[in-house]
Amino acid sequence: MNTTTSPSLTVVVPVYQSADSLPSFYERCSKQLNTVADDWEIILVDDASTDSSWEVSCKLRAQDPRIKCIRLSHNHGQQHATLCGLGYASKDYVLTLDDDLQCYPEDIPLFIDKLNHGSQVVIGKISKARKQHYWWRNFGSRVNHYLAGHIIGKPKSIGLSSYRAMTLDVAKKLVSYKGAHPHIAAMLFKSVPHSLINNVAIRHTSRNDGKPTSYSLPKLIKTLSYLIINHSYLPLRLMIGWGITISLFSMAYAIWIIVRVFFVDSSMPGWASLAVLVSFLSGNILLALGILGEYLGRLVEEASNIQQFSVFDERM
Repeated sequence: MNTTTSPSLTVVVPVYQSADSLPSFYERCSKQLNTVADDWEIILVDDASTDSSWEVSCKLRAQDPRIKCIRLSHNHGQQHATLCGLGYASKDYVLTLDDDLQCYPEDIPLFIDKLNHGSQVVIGKISKARKQHYWWRNFGSRVNHYLAGHIIGKPKSIGLSSYRAMTLDVAKKLVSYKGAHPHIAAMLFKSVPHSLINNVAIRHTSRNDGKPTSYSLPKLIKTLSYLIINHSYLPLRLMIGWGITISLFSMAYAIWIIVRVFFVDSSMPGWASLAVLVSFLSGNILLALGILGEYLGRLVEEASNIQQFSVFDERM
């Protein structure tokens, strides 16, 4: 990067069902970018929206050639769309920002300042009082933070959000990941020393278009599964612990039966209790097989070189 001039910027924006908010997003984001950089670009990655988001994106590009438009053939999810956009980034600093304007483009200078002072990754941190998400998404965020701390060693002081900035070198490290189930936060903490990852306090508001969030509960669970299964052995280890616990209880139950038969009376427990135990153990066996099957299925996907995302069209 040329230190005598302002750094060039790439803003990667995963787009989904945002035809109404994109013009406003572009107006606010471009206005802010013009104040902090002489050279910038916005990469809009349309994640197979069913509304007119692609047409609106192309109209914005016709007005401003600094906008690049990418259209995926089918809906892959926010993580994949963001990673796709990172692969097209070419400027000194790369920011990722959602298109719903819940986070403020006007906070971009806060990220740039942190990067200019030595940070390699800067993540926007939203205070609990400022979050404007549904309760289940706030709960999911807390679960994500907790799991990230235990799985990838994320410091408790570091918050996570999709509003983040990084150097181009870090972005290229993320793009080098070719797995079918990317989790960008996990990839960042595995690629960059934690001392070079910092937070910056950002603002947060409700959607200005009045639409409900497109980040549904199933999508949240899917993203969490990428972290839990593809970046850890946590489910397998939990099943091992659960299996040991059941074995110990079974041994204790067997000892109780023996003591009862020889020292109390000769009657055996009824068939109802036996049926309950068999059903319980069978359910646990099926659960363990299901978890193993999920791991094996994802191993097959990785070995089969399944595309992370499929680009249908692009306007550069």
